[in-house]
Amino acid sequence: MANEEALEHTVPLFLESLRRVPVTDGKHGGRSLDQHLVLVAWSGAALAACQALNSRYGHTCVRDAEHTAATGSFGFHDAGFNSLGFAKIKYILNGLSAGHDVVFLDTDIIVLQDPLPYFLGRGADMWGSMEKCMIYPDRMSFHSTEFQAFHKKLPPINIGVLYFKATAGVTRCVYSWLMEMYTEVLNRPRVWDQDLYGKVMVKCTALHELRWQVLDPRLFQSACFPGCGCSFSDSDMTDPERVGKFAKGHRPDRQGRCSPEHFSSWLMRHFPCSGLTHQKAKLMTGLMEGFFNSTSAVITRNRRR
Repeated sequence: MANEEALEHTVPLFLESLRRVPVTDGKHGGRSLDQHLVLVAWSGAALAACQALNSRYGHTCVRDAEHTAATGSFGFHDAGFNSLGFAKIKYILNGLSAGHDVVFLDTDIIVLQDPLPYFLGRGADMWGSMEKCMIYPDRMSFHSTEFQAFHKKLPPINIGVLYFKATAGVTRCVYSWLMEMYTEVLNRPRVWDQDLYGKVMVKCTALHELRWQVLDPRLFQSACFPGCGCSFSDSDMTDPERVGKFAKGHRPDRQGRCSPEHFSSWLMRHFPCSGLTHQKAKLMTGLMEGFFNSTSAVITRNRRR
């Protein structure tokens, strides 16, 4: 999903990162990831801007005339922000109902390596990304006996990176998520899709015996994580004393730069907690140039007061 401001600043960087990453296996092996992207525009001007980018990238542009969100950066819980939630779930449900597995990505993301083998290789029916730099096992379903043995609360989930397998149970749970949004907004104007995602999915995935798992934050990084990204050892994910605890991030150098040794293994990085759209774009550019040129780069907003 994108409006005019995102299409000017962050979407070209998002697309460029996808263009540089080939699918590593399967019948589409070798094709760049941008050729498998559907980008939804919310206005005629946004659709035109999206189509103009087709001169370089292989994405598909579609117009959703039912949504007329405001232009510019959205504030937390303003009308544009809240309408995003309903639209997001609608697009996911449309894809699932057509029989397609769905990977949903916000457009303030830089994709560095093919994430599909990860999504498909750990048995999950649904993936969510971590809101905070915390230690949780990515190979265990939240409802599995192995995870339940830890006696830990579920982690806070961020919905900027999501995966859904096209099954009846998954589709039913996404439909329940949408209906819960509709039911709550009648008496709660500040309804939040991310909040209700967790509340609905914890019950629905258990009812339908789905494998709901959390992405490894060391591979699916967030600009909300401290320093130069989330870091912990593999053994921490099976240690009852460490699971559910916060982990520390890598420290940047004195110039505020992160080095290739920090981000060379990442699959992607999401850029919330990074200011307005044009400020995000600067940090996204830094990461893409640093990763593909193997150089240090400023990729995190300076939060010093």
